[in-house]
Amino acid sequence: MSLLLRRVLVLALAMLAMLPAPALADDNRPLAVTIEQQAPDRFRVTWKVPSNVEARHLPALAAPGCTADERARLWSDPLGHWREEQWTCPQGITDQAVTITYPLANPGLATIVRYFDGTGGDPRTVLLQPQDTGFTLAEEEETQGSSFLDFLVLGIEHIWIGVDHLLFVAGLIFIARTPRRILATITGFTIAHSITLALSALDLVRVPVSAVEAVIALSIVFLAVEIVKGPRDTLTWRKPIVVASSFGLLHGFGFAAVLRQIGLPEDGLLSALLAFNLGIEIGQVVFAALVMGALWLLHRAGRRLSGTLPVQRIGGYLVGCLASFWMIQRLVGG
Repeated sequence: MSLLLRRVLVLALAMLAMLPAPALADDNRPLAVTIEQQAPDRFRVTWKVPSNVEARHLPALAAPGCTADERARLWSDPLGHWREEQWTCPQGITDQAVTITYPLANPGLATIVRYFDGTGGDPRTVLLQPQDTGFTLAEEEETQGSSFLDFLVLGIEHIWIGVDHLLFVAGLIFIARTPRRILATITGFTIAHSITLALSALDLVRVPVSAVEAVIALSIVFLAVEIVKGPRDTLTWRKPIVVASSFGLLHGFGFAAVLRQIGLPEDGLLSALLAFNLGIEIGQVVFAALVMGALWLLHRAGRRLSGTLPVQRIGGYLVGCLASFWMIQRLVGG
């Protein structure tokens, strides 16, 4: 990769870091709704937005055939901002069209709904995309039929909204430099985060989410420092696949945090896990292809940057400062 193209990539990486995101970096977890049947016509409905979304964005839920008790509970904790209501639904809730109304614009959140029918069985799960403004609790076999595609789309959205993961991938592409090394580096990152995603999502390994997210931000700081200092005789520049695989293990825990908060369905658990991971890989490959394609077009066009502006240093400092802010924010907030 020529010096010109490396500078352009760093500049693009810095611009990506400055783009506004509906959710702060990796904290793009969904709106979580839990409906628990307590009597034939009584239901406890609890929902929350993640902690990185302001409490004023907490939506209102309603159903035309249900009446909400006026004594609603509101609270906040490290997981997010919550609301709990008691609903009376004389005709039951399974055929009710529940609406989701945000007081302001939807902050780009998907929605996961879990319904416990009071029999002690597995919950029914419904997954909605950010543009969906309501749902109906269909029969269990209907919801399961679409779960693979829903979790696939959720994985794609997660990687594309997760600016920190994209910055890390872009940094890997910059350091790997050649197509062959880029392929090996991205593959190492993919294998590593797939392993820890599965282990954590299946609840075989648990680590503190706030600590993982802080270290994910630290991994971007690490790459930014390497970019600022430039190619050197270090492990990062000689063997980027080692760094990608090591930090990939941590990024996998970050991906799994989303699934753990959502709650994987009991039936089709492995299918949902596979779909989510596949969605992440699709989004990641598309992003990497776009970055490499843009560099190839620039190379073919033969464009040149004018002046002696130290683009590499400026880009590295911008990305490093943003990632440092994320790291401190996650440590303090966790």
